[in-house]
Amino acid sequence: MDILYDHQMFAIQKFGGISRIFIELIRELSPNYDCSIHWHRGIKTDGYDISEYRAQLTGYGVIPKFTFPTGKAINDTINKLSFQWFVRRFGRQYDIYHPTYYDADLVEIVKPKKLVITIHDMIPEKFLSGQAKFQPLIKNKQQLVEQADLIFVASENTRNDLVDLLGVNPEKTKVTYWASRIQDANGCELPKDCRSQPYFLYVGTRSKYKNFEIVLKAFAASPKLRDNLKLVCFGGSCDFLESELRVMEYHNMRQNFIYLRGDDALLKTLYRNAQALIYTSRYEGFGLPPLEAMECQCPVICCLTSSLPEVVGDAASLFEPDSVDGLVNAMEIVVEDSEHRASMIEKGRQRAKLFTWEKTAQLTLDGYRSIR
Repeated sequence: MDILYDHQMFAIQKFGGISRIFIELIRELSPNYDCSIHWHRGIKTDGYDISEYRAQLTGYGVIPKFTFPTGKAINDTINKLSFQWFVRRFGRQYDIYHPTYYDADLVEIVKPKKLVITIHDMIPEKFLSGQAKFQPLIKNKQQLVEQADLIFVASENTRNDLVDLLGVNPEKTKVTYWASRIQDANGCELPKDCRSQPYFLYVGTRSKYKNFEIVLKAFAASPKLRDNLKLVCFGGSCDFLESELRVMEYHNMRQNFIYLRGDDALLKTLYRNAQALIYTSRYEGFGLPPLEAMECQCPVICCLTSSLPEVVGDAASLFEPDSVDGLVNAMEIVVEDSEHRASMIEKGRQRAKLFTWEKTAQLTLDGYRSIR
């Protein structure tokens, strides 16, 4: 069975949730005797090291990163031309084409026997459909949904959204939960700013549907939090916004908030030393940070919404997305009640064991085989 993965998400993300999925699939499926994995990586802009399983790939195409600035439009054109060459070079009709993102034009280049796509979430359709810049993405995604022979989804909640919003037959879908394989933190020290007081951890972007403002409201509402704890915000696209800083300064709590960027080793160190992960998102297709936190023995406090209950089960403290009191209560209890915190850590550790990349890959392979 010849399976083709493309360059799309690897040209967008140096590291990231979606590109991580395909890296793990390639790692798990490459040794399988039933699979010949072909991967067009394109211009090497991602940060993944694949040396350990490079030799197991039947077909592999990578263009070295250029030493002169090119820009996204030029890179996209070069990647598409390289992809055409890659497909013709092996001169075959692939059994499965599983694109890493939603460029519908690439399907016409490949002309596979079967098209498989993964829908990670319905965020553009639910939150961004009124913005013109997201219309091409939404249109391409819908076109691929209509063309696909099989659609993998990241959760039951995402499947329900796909059925409700695009009218997809649920029998055309298959749930393949994500997993976590976060880099070892050996030798990575906790930053100095995080040592003076205990801290909560927030991971990822703070865009509107991520509901970050409720964390600001929680600190503003609780003298216990302001006087004794910090919040470390890790990752995302930028440092604190002016609007966020104004709220912090108005409530005299700027000193409670720290922004950091870094690699997986630093993230793992932060998880392991945090009082808890605070995950306030109103909507996720899966929700990787709660799973990472549970794996790292960090308690999880997250919203009772979308796919998050599927991920955390009974191993997290859940609150309604608009309940400041609910969030404050969960944060204060996990700090003050050591038995409760220990119970959350153990439940999370056991819960995280249910999600493995081996299981994800096997479900993916079962899906491929079902449409051969």
